[in-house]
Amino acid sequence: MKRARAVFTVLLVSIFCLAVVPPLVQAQQFPMAGDLLAGRLVVIDPGHGGYDPGAHGKRAAEDLINLENALALKEWFQRAGARVLLTRSPLSDVPKNKKYRVRDRMMWINHTHADVLIDIHCNAGARAYHGPQTFYWDGPGSYHLAHDVQEELQYFTHTRRKVTRIDQYVLRHADMPAINVEIGFISNPKEEEQLLNPEYQRNLSWYIFVGTERWFLKGRWPQNLLQTPPPTHLLVRD
Repeated sequence: MKRARAVFTVLLVSIFCLAVVPPLVQAQQFPMAGDLLAGRLVVIDPGHGGYDPGAHGKRAAEDLINLENALALKEWFQRAGARVLLTRSPLSDVPKNKKYRVRDRMMWINHTHADVLIDIHCNAGARAYHGPQTFYWDGPGSYHLAHDVQEELQYFTHTRRKVTRIDQYVLRHADMPAINVEIGFISNPKEEEQLLNPEYQRNLSWYIFVGTERWFLKGRWPQNLLQTPPPTHLLVRD
């Protein structure tokens, strides 16, 4: 797995200088190639909404944090040429007196015939719990997508949380590869502050994007290239 990630890092560097430049600097100095994901359709589902705000932190409800981070993620995919659909945007899309029923949401998602579904949620638990975690339900596509995304999140946040299989309605009924990214613990005051910070949102969503792009681009490169050890001098990321 480490070798595969190293190869993808080098390939992404050679395409548009992703790995060696911090994302905020990179966005200002290097235009992202706009056709890497051309023709791809990504659906991002910011969890909850309406009278179901999800978990609550000290400052905000989960549905707001989910949406803000989903919008940041949408921007990265669009910059790479993908078409992106959100199940709700802005927050008022789902009135406070109504529930966006999961079954209706899934019918709409599957009707899009998207290439991938990324569900965005916040986790909740003890105040000390922290770190993002990626979940999937079944199928090789979802399995590998979840691992590619979580590996990037581990690099960014240094979390030890691993990919976990979970029986979640959205993941179980999706007709396309699908993952649920629990972007952090809203019950942890420090992590909640991070999740509300636009700069952190932009960086966190960057690594979700890079993991997803790795998964997309695997089909474009021959296996012998992916199995070849990359030059070590190109593996420096900082």
